Amino acid sequence: MEIKASKKETNDFKLTAKVTVGNVRMWIANADENAKTNLLELIEHRFDNRYMKHLNHPDIDGGFFKIAICCLMIETLESFKQGITDTTGKSGKMFKDFFDSEQEAFPHFNTISKYFYENIRCGILHQAETTNAWRIHIKGPLLNIDDRIINASAFAKALQLSFNSYMAVLRNSALNDGIWRKALIKIEDICRNCEIKN
Repeated sequence: MEIKASKKETNDFKLTAKVTVGNVRMWIANADENAKTNLLELIEHRFDNRYMKHLNHPDIDGGFFKIAICCLMIETLESFKQGITDTTGKSGKMFKDFFDSEQEAFPHFNTISKYFYENIRCGILHQAETTNAWRIHIKGPLLNIDDRIINASAFAKALQLSFNSYMAVLRNSALNDGIWRKALIKIEDICRNCEIKN
């Protein structure tokens, strides 16, 4: 089956109900305080709409579901932090880097990042279950290494702290600072992903 190319211009594609690719490209080109405010709102909207609103929804209490969303968010957040457009073949390193840099919110996870990646993230993604006797609960401590248990509710709260911290650094940094340059690489790639290539 052949998929017909859209006649819509890439700049007209909407990233949110109100923001188009064209808006974002204009903000990046302007690089002023108004642009920075708009870009911050776009990043917050993207993370809230795709991840946080589901993690914080009062009717969702499934730990497995929460950890699955957290894994998506970690890889996305780390790609913003590092300015990486495609994490194919780099996902394990992304989780290692994330837990290394987020030890305050995720104490001791840097020591199990390989196991988390292989047995939690890859287990959920590839087999729809955790592996190697790792379990997901919604009560208890954030991490119980001896019993291989992760508290999904506490994990989601810690991830919110990590995201809030990242956003605070962006707010307090100039658009030409390194943290913004890396975020803009990711944002520009999001815009490019709206283009029809074949």
